[in-house]
Amino acid sequence: MKKVMKSMVVGSLAAAMLASGAGAADFTSNADVLNSLGLFQGSEAGYDLDRAPDRAESATMLVRLLGKEAEAKAYYESKSSEQFTDMDGTYEWAKPYVEWLYSQGLTSGATATTFEPGNKCTAQQYATFLMRALGYSDAQGGDFTYANVFDFAKEKGVVDAFNMDADNFLRDDLVAMSYTALSTAPKTGEADLLTKLVNDKAVDATKAAPVQKTFETLRNFNEAYKTVAATTSADATADFTMNMKAADTSIDASGKFDVQVKIDPAKLEEMQMAMKGSLSISVPDAEGASVKLDIPMELYVKDGVAYTNVMDQKVKQDLDLDTALKGVDIQSMAGMTTVPLCMVDSISQDGNTYKMTYNSDVFNGMFAEIFNQMALQVNVTDEMKAQGITEDMFKVSMDLSKADIEITFKDGGLYDEKADMAMTMEMMGQKIEATINMNMSATKVGDAVTVTYPSDLDTYKTLEEVTTESATATEVTTENKAAEEETTTDTAETTPAAE
Repeated sequence: MKKVMKSMVVGSLAAAMLASGAGAADFTSNADVLNSLGLFQGSEAGYDLDRAPDRAESATMLVRLLGKEAEAKAYYESKSSEQFTDMDGTYEWAKPYVEWLYSQGLTSGATATTFEPGNKCTAQQYATFLMRALGYSDAQGGDFTYANVFDFAKEKGVVDAFNMDADNFLRDDLVAMSYTALSTAPKTGEADLLTKLVNDKAVDATKAAPVQKTFETLRNFNEAYKTVAATTSADATADFTMNMKAADTSIDASGKFDVQVKIDPAKLEEMQMAMKGSLSISVPDAEGASVKLDIPMELYVKDGVAYTNVMDQKVKQDLDLDTALKGVDIQSMAGMTTVPLCMVDSISQDGNTYKMTYNSDVFNGMFAEIFNQMALQVNVTDEMKAQGITEDMFKVSMDLSKADIEITFKDGGLYDEKADMAMTMEMMGQKIEATINMNMSATKVGDAVTVTYPSDLDTYKTLEEVTTESATATEVTTENKAAEEETTTDTAETTPAAE
């Protein structure tokens, strides 16, 4: 029974991962691109992406994104005096950038004579810098105001649900936002800011060419993706093959599922979902021979309750998606009709088929947040502990090392998708290495989707009820066994010995 219960726990977690589809991230790959273009530099300690940017660093990025680095240095060399008196020493290097920006009215000091270069730059301040770099003005009667800069930046595609953490703004966010701004069309009308910088001779055309190609291909992808992104309802078929290695054991698995889902991001509690299929697992026996297990699996979500049927163990559990996904801006994510640039490492196009390698570190950050929230809402009772279920079983971590996706767009918002992924997971105290190949085909979307449920959902029981019944059954079995042993003993004592 303990093995069954553990399997149910793992199955529930796996289903939650599939249902979530979607924290901290690592945008080192974005920093590498900016560095190759001469737009971002680190320090002796590297890129320092895990610390907050200061005002001097942000001012320098603005000058470079404006394509005015050479002009700023020339301007500073021609000056006979300096506006700010607190730039000596540590921030000597930033003087040309800050002085030039001040001369252009693009930044101001903390006082008439001090800039306070070491003070932290906020997300709001940097978003304002980026919109200025794109040619927009926040002067009176201009394009936007400092107060509404986030809304304006989202409208123009510079800020999204992934590339900025306003509450904990780091150089990591600065890099992701800058890279995104580089792919955004400036007010002057060029295809993107990078093209403008190339035209202005601020960035080398040869170095920029592959990056421009990435921007162009992603724009094409997002244009095709709009129809798909516009719906949160889908009827799809999916199959996968997977290999998992844990300790000295290697397990091969495959599965085929039919999935129906309807969800309104503004009403997560009304999510409807049905997933039905089978899982085949090949595991080695004691002699090393392969033993195949075929396991039917079902998952249903209805009226805020998740119903899981694994190996005829029918379990239900309240599903608080608002709590589980706390910290993940689902509404903003669902409202996005494009794939953010910061999530993409590479992309290519062949007609209506696109091949994309995702930035796995972005997903790892999201997974960490989701798994953390899931673990926090689990209450392991004494009865569950008696069956071998512990809090550690619900602590899951994932390190996605490979995420290659191929999507072919079809008419009416339908699409086929292939995924090739590799990851390492920590689950139930074990380290698991896994490779996964998955194929999915959306056969219906939007209003054409109907979620179908079985008629016996009222027979599903909670984990507490299942564990209690199991404990009772164990007690009865023990009592019956003891009674049988007592009866056998009594019979032996009263039976005459054979002569």
